[in-house]
Amino acid sequence: MARKAVSTPPSKKAPSRSPILTRTRTKKVSQELIEESKPEKKKEEVKSELENDEIELPSDSDSSDDAEELQGFESADDEENKEQDNVTKTKHTVHTVTKPVETAKKKSSKPSSKSKHGVIYVGRLPHGFEEKELKKYFSQFGEIVRLRLSRNKKTGKSKHYAFIEFEHAEVAKIAAETMNNYLLFEHLLQCAVVPAEKVHENLFQGANSKYKPVPWSKIAQLKNDRPKSKARWEKLQKKYQDQNQKRLQKLKQHNIDYDLSAL
Repeated sequence: MARKAVSTPPSKKAPSRSPILTRTRTKKVSQELIEESKPEKKKEEVKSELENDEIELPSDSDSSDDAEELQGFESADDEENKEQDNVTKTKHTVHTVTKPVETAKKKSSKPSSKSKHGVIYVGRLPHGFEEKELKKYFSQFGEIVRLRLSRNKKTGKSKHYAFIEFEHAEVAKIAAETMNNYLLFEHLLQCAVVPAEKVHENLFQGANSKYKPVPWSKIAQLKNDRPKSKARWEKLQKKYQDQNQKRLQKLKQHNIDYDLSAL
């Protein structure tokens, strides 16, 4: 019996591959295999090199030769360190010398810093001529170090005289000679140089500071309006009665009959 040729259906037929695609795929596969084989070769080469290499330790003779060669190339810092070491070694052998103590006569002979300054007295100052005006007016002669206007402790008003300290004594002398008997706002100023021996240490206490008047009336008002205790009120009443009795006695001495109970 003759066999019939079985024909494969079109859906089961193998797809045909083009020769160009097959070549490109083979190239890619070959490149990937080469790249994977490279690191393995490198690792094997490194291991073989490490096994073949032998570490040579430097001998004592080599180190001494290197030290001799480096002696000529020492830096300046090394030389300074050597000099400092030598200095520290010799410090223990240095003898200490005690200086003689200065006596009081030698100290007094030297001019002090205060003696260089010059102080003048300014009197008969006009009303309203205070610290600000004094400093502005007398600074034309030279630099003022300190200035103090005398004031009343209770009221804070000016006493119309002041003390001015200049940086140089010569400037103070010129200012005193120039401004003595000078007419200022219908007042003849009285100026004189204060000797350095008569300048008190507390003369310029509170100088170069803005004056703030003390409000005494306000302080007294607050003190009076402060709430008082019962014992305080009784004490005040007794004080008031004693004062009235003293007044009545004075009136009786002058033959005056007056009733103070109504007050």
